[in-house]
Amino acid sequence: MGIIFFILIAGAWAAFLLPSYLDSRRDDPSESTHEYAVTKARLGALAGSEEPLADEYYAARASQVRRQRVFIAMMAAALSSLVLAVMLSSYLWLGISIFIDVLIGTYIAMLLYLRQQAAVRRRTVVPLQPEVPTEAEDLDIDVAAPTVRIIGG
Repeated sequence: MGIIFFILIAGAWAAFLLPSYLDSRRDDPSESTHEYAVTKARLGALAGSEEPLADEYYAARASQVRRQRVFIAMMAAALSSLVLAVMLSSYLWLGISIFIDVLIGTYIAMLLYLRQQAAVRRRTVVPLQPEVPTEAEDLDIDVAAPTVRIIGG
């Protein structure tokens, strides 16, 4: 009987709080900026001009928020499984907690690898040496200093 009462109270709170939460997200300044960028892109496409858009920024921001949420959920799962393992003195929950910890470590390693790969893609390529002739016909022996010296004899 108590669980039914709890579910009814939770449902009533959700009925009152969820619509206001969803409306506040729609009125968020970043949403209005996003709508402005979309409208500007449509008008720019009609006018034939191609200006850089903020779509990449919004995609990166959404990806960052999604990654933060996944990380927080994994941390909550790890903490709750550890609490259960201690409270119940259960080796099964301890194993689950360790498994979730390994998943968190793997997730962080993957994020660091992706960040490193993105940094590598953004870098410019700088040649290490100036163009050096590789064929014997291209070498000017009179001007070039010899690179091999024979000592002794």
